[in-house]
Amino acid sequence: MAQEMLKNEALLNLIYSVAKADEPFYSSEVFSNELSNEEIQYFDKISKAENIEISFSDFIDKRIQLIDKYGYDSIFEEALKATNKCGRDWRVKAYGYMWRMALKTWEDGDYFDNGKQDKTSDNEYKLIKKAKEYFKITDEEDSKAIGLTKV
Repeated sequence: MAQEMLKNEALLNLIYSVAKADEPFYSSEVFSNELSNEEIQYFDKISKAENIEISFSDFIDKRIQLIDKYGYDSIFEEALKATNKCGRDWRVKAYGYMWRMALKTWEDGDYFDNGKQDKTSDNEYKLIKKAKEYFKITDEEDSKAIGLTKV
């Protein structure tokens, strides 16, 4: 599958996986019960900032094709593999975008997990931590990752 998932697609799949790490909430602000409008807007901002010419709906269509062909769980793993073949700076940037997507929903509010106030959910953090380990992100790179991804 890695041949089918290029650098830009891998980035979008990583950030989408973070956005979808938790069950969707249901309100009038949700587009097709997938992501919040804020997350979709951020997804589009990243696409524009990185000159990725794919609409959100086209991305979802491609993702459904990959799920049908390879299974849901394999997409994140393949996105990690494809991104890991890219340069170090791109991996750090992808990691930073993952963090920003996790923080996106909770910027104006707080997320509570087992009574503890947090800015990301456990599920989002697990994916981010997995990417950090997979990409071998150093502490120095970790501290500058968010700064590389301001869009």
